[in-house]
Amino acid sequence: MKYWCFRDGFGLDNLILLERETPRPGSGEVLLEMAAASLNYRDLVVMRGEHGRAVQPPLIPLSDGVGTVAAIGDGVTGFDVGDRVSPLFLQHWMGGAPPADLEAGRLGGPLDGVLATHCVFPASGLIGIPAHLSDAQAATLPCAGVTAWSALSEPQPLRPGETVLIQGSGGVALMALALAQAAGAQVLMTTSSEQKAERLVALGADAVIDRNAVPSWARAVRKATHGLGCDRVLELGGAATFNDSLKTAKTGGTVILIGNVTGSNAEFFLPLALTRRLRLCAVSVGSKQDFEQLSRAMEQHGIEPEVDQVFGFDEAPDAFRALETGGHFGNICIACSDAA
Repeated sequence: MKYWCFRDGFGLDNLILLERETPRPGSGEVLLEMAAASLNYRDLVVMRGEHGRAVQPPLIPLSDGVGTVAAIGDGVTGFDVGDRVSPLFLQHWMGGAPPADLEAGRLGGPLDGVLATHCVFPASGLIGIPAHLSDAQAATLPCAGVTAWSALSEPQPLRPGETVLIQGSGGVALMALALAQAAGAQVLMTTSSEQKAERLVALGADAVIDRNAVPSWARAVRKATHGLGCDRVLELGGAATFNDSLKTAKTGGTVILIGNVTGSNAEFFLPLALTRRLRLCAVSVGSKQDFEQLSRAMEQHGIEPEVDQVFGFDEAPDAFRALETGGHFGNICIACSDAA
């Protein structure tokens, strides 16, 4: 098998293509021949060595991927050779409340990830994926897809007729757009260019605000909602957008904390939340049960993730660079086999 590894440290200079004997699955395990992997902003944080002490080299990166069952260990039921499956982002969260050691089960740090031609996982950490998706599309689901689902399901599901604000045009944002539309919600979005705004409208967004053209975008959101604000705000930006996100939520509304692209330390102006009884809810991807619910919804509504670009396996460092530029629309993926 071939695999990419941060061998001696982090940074792209330390991302090395290596080769070793293909592993065999043990009892309760499944060997996957990987077809495709997908990148998330979190993978840039790992690449920069900024994900905390628990994430250390040597490390195979990336959490999101899809593969075909190549071999099955003793005691495994529910899977057959040839099945197309994805590993869970959180290998030990099956459902219900998150485990106390939530971070310990994450693929792509601290656990080895999926940027390899072959991977072994516990059978409990795998799930079948919707048949209508390509390998690249399916590869986006474990982190980006499940995060979008959780953001629209917690602390209670988004309801028809509600208004939701979604920031950006990355994988989580575009999946959330598709899921919110399927739920019958009105969707407002912010983005960073006129071109991306046009593409978001084409995908069905009810209103799109170009943050570069309209710096006071929070005011524009409130105007678009007739001064009421949004029932739910998906806060993907981080420190630079947090307070504006609070301004766009309606009285009694919910702000879902997801990302920290623009920084991790936000100055929180308390009255923005206190005076309007806002609820702040953080999501951390989700459980196997959440993934199963997402898959059913995607099958029912024929939802397909947006893939911006697919790099060859030998081009993995270029995929990281493409994500770092921020110019993508949807997901950036890597093919782990020629067929993908």
